[in-house]
Amino acid sequence: MATLPVEYLRTTRLFREKAGDVEIISFEVPTHKYFSRGEVPYLATALDVDLRKLENMISDMKYGRVAVEKLWAYRLDGDMIRESKKVLLPDLASNPVDGEVEEYEDFKVLKIHVGSLRELVRIYVRQRPSFKEVVVYRRPPHPALVRYVAYL
Repeated sequence: MATLPVEYLRTTRLFREKAGDVEIISFEVPTHKYFSRGEVPYLATALDVDLRKLENMISDMKYGRVAVEKLWAYRLDGDMIRESKKVLLPDLASNPVDGEVEEYEDFKVLKIHVGSLRELVRIYVRQRPSFKEVVVYRRPPHPALVRYVAYL
């Protein structure tokens, strides 16, 4: 009996949310293992990889070729045991975004500004001996952390 391969790249729901006086469009991030299509631009920017190439790498994971692994996504204002709130990240394609990069000795920080909200999202990229560690931090409202490991 044959089984269908698992699709790791999925389309998730979009949300309109109010952050201060700005309305932004965000997408829901799956808590682990699976990727939302909205996460790919974050990872492609952080890892300096072409967007289509990264999408293909994630899609190839159904054949056992692991390139990027999502370890977890956690909402910081929720209680992990009692309730699990949705992790939301601003959609880079639907919002006016700008950013800047700070490079340090063994890691870099990407600061993403969404509209007039300065540094709404920060992406930390650290080079390890055999992989890159990527942590995405979204500040309040709806603070969250998402952690990835990339074998590129």
